[in-house]
Amino acid sequence: MGKINQYKHIFFDLDHTLWDYEKNSEEVLNELFLKYQLEKLGVISCNHFQECFEHINKDLWNEFNKNKINRDTIREQRFLRILNQFQIDDAELSSKLSDEYLMLCPTKPHLMPFTIEVLQYLKENYQLHILTNGFNDVQKIKLEKSNLHPYFATVVTSDSAGYKKPMTSIFKYAVEKADARIEESIMIGDNLQTDILGARNFGMDTVYYNPGKEKHKSRVTHEIDCLSQLKTIF
Repeated sequence: MGKINQYKHIFFDLDHTLWDYEKNSEEVLNELFLKYQLEKLGVISCNHFQECFEHINKDLWNEFNKNKINRDTIREQRFLRILNQFQIDDAELSSKLSDEYLMLCPTKPHLMPFTIEVLQYLKENYQLHILTNGFNDVQKIKLEKSNLHPYFATVVTSDSAGYKKPMTSIFKYAVEKADARIEESIMIGDNLQTDILGARNFGMDTVYYNPGKEKHKSRVTHEIDCLSQLKTIF
């Protein structure tokens, strides 16, 4: 366990850690399901549509994080694969769904529980930073529409760094941009591979945010299942 008073810089992942990806995404998918009357085309229900999106989106992002595909592939393939699951072969519809999803989802403001309260608390004594594998244009809108932007001294995306988590290069880039030192820095995120392993390999302490209380054997400096628990660490 690291010494709590050693930290000066706290790096946060964005999606699933502060910004409630599931809730925001579900809201948009529901809007699209109704607008395009997908049930009439063969999509069983909005719940099935959302579940299929969650599964395929997760697979695509895993491929992206492993450098197997790029951002354009995610955007092109996501809804094509979803519609294909319901035997719908319609590239034009897929393109419309993709464009509208990308336009609408970042504007949704829902955050994980206690996000603002905790950021206000931490900002009094620490420099806060964002370190995300998301894309510049999308993450910028998310931070602005959810009123998160004022809390962070720096924002590093995989786009701006030219590297992706868990590569140590992106952590080095983020620490240097923050004018921080490794021993004074700590990474908070929900992904054991990209956030926790990546930071650990760089020599940075970690807080694993595990709201689902999933069992694991990874080595972490701290573990929480609610952001409010950060007040007991810092």
